[in-house]
Amino acid sequence: MNTCLTAQDSAAKVMDVVPAVMDAIRMSMRHGAEGSLSVPQFRCLNFISRRPGCAMGDIAVFLGVTMPTASAMADRLVQAGLVQPQTATGDRRRSRLESTSAGLAQLALIQDRAQGELKAVLAVCTPLEQETLQAGLAVLWRIFRPFSASTESTQAP
Repeated sequence: MNTCLTAQDSAAKVMDVVPAVMDAIRMSMRHGAEGSLSVPQFRCLNFISRRPGCAMGDIAVFLGVTMPTASAMADRLVQAGLVQPQTATGDRRRSRLESTSAGLAQLALIQDRAQGELKAVLAVCTPLEQETLQAGLAVLWRIFRPFSASTESTQAP
């Protein structure tokens, strides 16, 4: 094992590997959501479920779309009974969005199906590779979790 690896080496490897992993996850999510939600709708619903009480602007920024596009997508999720708007305290013109129990159930179903597909792909790894993968993922979680937590705290109601 090369003990002279640098943060630059690790950054380059993360930049190589993570897009491929994300592509596999997206494909699994598409299969899991087949017939129920588009991938952007899934991403929108997932965002709302992880950040209850988020505003439309938060969704637009996360998805990288305009406010009207985010609003139309949220409206479709509301019409499907997957999301419910809550009037913001102090400002009736603004609503905050929350997932309904049906929305959370839909997310769980899609995620379970996707996890099953990923499990099948990862089953080719040896026990030692599984252990090494888990250790590497634990390191990434420890390092990148603060970024995720700070995003969530800036978007609290």
